[in-house]
Amino acid sequence: MGRIRVGVIGCGLIGQMMHLPHLKELHELFEVVALCDVSPGTLKYVGDYYGVSKRFMNHHDLLKEPLDTVVVLSADSHGQVITDALKAGKHVFTEKPMCFTLREADEILAAHKQAGTVCMVTYMKRYDPGFRYAQPLIQGMKNLQAINITVLHPSEANQIGHHDIRRFLDVPADVRAKLRADQDALIREAIGDFTPLERRVFAENLLSTLVHDVNVLRGLSGDPVEVLFTDVWHGGEGMVTCLRYASGVRAMISLQYLPDLAHYEETVVYYGKGDRVRLVFPSPFFRNVPTPVVVEGMEDGKPFEKTVIASMKEAFKEEMLHFAECVQRSKTPVTTPEEAKGDVALLHKIFHAIKRPLA
Repeated sequence: MGRIRVGVIGCGLIGQMMHLPHLKELHELFEVVALCDVSPGTLKYVGDYYGVSKRFMNHHDLLKEPLDTVVVLSADSHGQVITDALKAGKHVFTEKPMCFTLREADEILAAHKQAGTVCMVTYMKRYDPGFRYAQPLIQGMKNLQAINITVLHPSEANQIGHHDIRRFLDVPADVRAKLRADQDALIREAIGDFTPLERRVFAENLLSTLVHDVNVLRGLSGDPVEVLFTDVWHGGEGMVTCLRYASGVRAMISLQYLPDLAHYEETVVYYGKGDRVRLVFPSPFFRNVPTPVVVEGMEDGKPFEKTVIASMKEAFKEEMLHFAECVQRSKTPVTTPEEAKGDVALLHKIFHAIKRPLA
């Protein structure tokens, strides 16, 4: 087949920072032929910058175009857009979260089965060379004792200043109100009536941030059997959850927002009795920064530690290359909508394991 004809839905932060530049770099594989955004100013700027003349403020209009693929980069749940794109017979490359509710997930799965196209949820950490190097090491560990995932998250403003991101405060008021109402309805469907803090924890802490770490955890060691507890403090800026595996191993996931710092830190550590593997993910707002893998063990009674840089390749670009291969060769992606449904289900359990009401 020739170049994959792409329509991009959502031209904001992650689109301008990662996906649109990579689509342009991979011009021999992809041709961006249409854009969609609810901001007229963003749509004009990105369209002019990338030379894309077909521009829409409604995704239904974009889906009428003769496209091969839809790249979904809009905010919040992507459930309805993904379902509509699949029903239109398009391949789908979608950012997380795939959706907020299990009903949306089931609708996506049904539409995907009917369409027979490629649908890939783009958890970029799963395509990171560091992750790919560490995965067989971790899955081959004997006597696993514990898993610890820690995310120290600066403010967005402290991480994106080196990028030229253009934003415009021109989304029509009625569109903005409908988007908010639609999101609130999905959150209510998932967790019931909610306070502002519960909204933040569910939609931001879990479905926006920790969705990546839950997917990494499940990609390395499968599903836990139980969420033992979840605790939240400092108005949602601090959060920890403890998960139990059938073997008795516990996985601790800790999230701490540190808005006044600029340094992002995310570590995934698997501890065995005689070995340890640690991934140190860089900020997702930097390009071509490698993920070191620190391997520790014993050799002839002596401890050793080595740090491996598997590659300088960019995870966001690697996932796009994988998607192109899946489209061209009718392959199943590494990160499927079925897997993403499992992530959403576990995130719901983590939320419902909070031991006290959040005011």
